[in-house]
Amino acid sequence: MAKAASLPETITAPRTDPIYNCHSYLTKVPIEAIKPFIEKFTEPGESVADFFAGSGMTGLAALSTGRSARLSDISALGQHIALGYLQNVDSSKLRTEGDRVLSVARKAIGNLYNTKRASDGKTQEVIRTVWSFTYICPACSSPLVYFEHLDKKGKPPATCPSCRGPFTKRLWTRGEDVPVSVVVDGEDGKQVEQRLSEYDHKAIKKALGDKRLDEIPSQKIEQHREMYSRSGLAKVGMTETRKFFSSRNAIALLELWKAINAVKSKSVRQKLRFAFTAILPRASKRYQWSAQRPLNAQNQTYYIAPVYYEWNVFDLYSRKVNAAISANEELFGKPSLFNAPGNADVSYELASADKLTHLANNSIDYVFTDPPFGSNIFYSDMSLFHEAWLGRLTDYKSEAVVHTTGKRKNGAEERYQRLLQKSFEEAWRVLKPGKHMSVVFGNSSGRIWGLVQRALRDAGFKSTPVHVAILDKGQRSVKGLSSGSESVVTVDLILTVQKPLRNEERDDARALVSGDKQALIKQAVRELSTVEARNPSHVYARVLRKAIQKHFVLDDLHLGDVLVSLRNAGYSVDPKTGGLLEAKLEEAAA
Repeated sequence: MAKAASLPETITAPRTDPIYNCHSYLTKVPIEAIKPFIEKFTEPGESVADFFAGSGMTGLAALSTGRSARLSDISALGQHIALGYLQNVDSSKLRTEGDRVLSVARKAIGNLYNTKRASDGKTQEVIRTVWSFTYICPACSSPLVYFEHLDKKGKPPATCPSCRGPFTKRLWTRGEDVPVSVVVDGEDGKQVEQRLSEYDHKAIKKALGDKRLDEIPSQKIEQHREMYSRSGLAKVGMTETRKFFSSRNAIALLELWKAINAVKSKSVRQKLRFAFTAILPRASKRYQWSAQRPLNAQNQTYYIAPVYYEWNVFDLYSRKVNAAISANEELFGKPSLFNAPGNADVSYELASADKLTHLANNSIDYVFTDPPFGSNIFYSDMSLFHEAWLGRLTDYKSEAVVHTTGKRKNGAEERYQRLLQKSFEEAWRVLKPGKHMSVVFGNSSGRIWGLVQRALRDAGFKSTPVHVAILDKGQRSVKGLSSGSESVVTVDLILTVQKPLRNEERDDARALVSGDKQALIKQAVRELSTVEARNPSHVYARVLRKAIQKHFVLDDLHLGDVLVSLRNAGYSVDPKTGGLLEAKLEEAAA
C-alpha cells in the first residue's frame, strides 16, 4: 500500500498531446495517465503487459519510461495503429515519401477536385464541399434541402416551406443528398465559401460514373452487428462501409492507398498506412458540419449528420503526415547523428484476453489494462470502417461486450462476466507473485462495476485494492458533453490490485457485501468541492471509489441516481459543458 501512497486520487491527463491526437481509437487512455502507474509499480527494464491493448498506449508509455511491453488484443485495427506508432521513421524521409504518394494519387484522379474560384474564374482545388440531406414532405411531396432552411445558428426549420406542414426529421422520407457549397482559397489566401457551379456538378457526376468505385475496399455491416440496429443502417441503406464515402473521396482514397502500398521501405510504408487509416473518419460522410465549426466524426457510432463535409482527402492526408511526424518526434525524440531510428522492445500479439498463450507463468512485472465498458462500445463494429482497407477483421465473437439487441442479447452479461474473469485469471497467472495490476474502467451502471469487483476477487487477487484513482481525460467528446442530461459517464476509475506472494494466504477476510447506495451518494454530495467534482461523473466516481474501498458492491447504482440526488440538493448541470455550475458550488461552500 505504501508504494501507491504517492499516487494522486485524481489523475488528470487531457487528450491534447501529439501522440494521443495522431490517430483516433475508441476510449484511449493518454500515455501521461499511464506513466505514473508504470513508474510506481515497476523499475526500468522490467516488463509491462496489457491484454486489452487497443491502440497500444500502454506500450508507448512503457517505451517512454524505459520498460518493455507485451501487448495483445483481438483488434486488427488496434494492432495496426500500435505498430504504426512504433515505427521510428526519419522525419525527412516520411515527409518526402508522403509528398510523393500524394503527387502520384493527385495525378491518378485528374481534375475531380478542381473547381473555378467565383471571384476570378481561376482553377482551384476544392478544400471541402458541404453536403445536405434532402427530406420529402409527406403532405405535399415537396423536397426540403435541409441546409438551405437552417437559421444562422444552425437551427432546423419548423415547417415545410411549401405547405407549412410540421417538419419532423424522423417522420419524413429521405431524398438524395445534394452538394450545397464549396470552400476554396480566396485571392487573399483566406478560405472562402461559394455556391456550386456547373463545373463542380460535372466533376461530381464524373466521379459517380467512375469504374474505380467497384475497386473500393468494403465490408458489409451485417444484421448480427450491434451497431446495425443501434445506428438504423438498414433504414437508410448504409449497410456497406464504402457507402460512407462520397464517390470522389472514395476514388482519391483508393489511388492514395495504392501509392502508399507501393512504397519500398517497410517502416515508411507502415507509417504512411498508419496516417491513411487515421484520416478515414474525416474523409467520410461522418465528418459533421456545424454553423460554428466542424464537429469531427463520432467514432462510437455510424452517425451521419444532416449536413456533412466531403473534405479533400489530399488536404487531410498532408496534415496527417505532419501530425505523424510530430507524434514520432514526441515519442522517440527529434532525430540526430546520435539518435538513429531503432526498434523498441514492444510486441503486439493478436490474442483474446482469456487465452494469453504467448505469455509464460510468472513472467510479467506489471499489468495496466483498459477492458471494454460493458455495453457502451462495440469496437469490432466500428473498426470495420478501417479494417476493410487493411484486409484483416477483428474476431467479434471474442469481444468482451454486453449485447443489448439481437440474438446475442440472451446471456450477454453472463458471457461478458466469464470472459472478464478468465482474463483476470490469465493476468494473475502471468504476473510475478507480489506484483500489481491496474484496471481502467468506466460504466454508468453499478451492476457492471459489481461484476468487475467479483471477477477480480475470484481470479485470486487480494480483496483490498492497493489504490483507486479517478481518471479525468479533460476534454470531453460530443457525447460526453451530454453528461448530466443523458447519464453519460465522462470519467473513469483506475483500480489497482495485487497478486499475493507465494507464501501469502489469499486475503478473503472481507467479503463483498451490498452497500447503502443512498448513504454513499449523500456523503459524496456533502463533500463536493469546486476542485474535486466538476461534473456529475466525478461525484458518481467518488461513490464507486468509496464503495470499492469498503468492499461494497452497488449493483443497483446508476449515474442517474447521482443526478437525482444533485438536483434534490440544489445543484444544476450546465447544458453546454455538462459541468456542475460554479455558482451553485460556491453557495454550497459558503
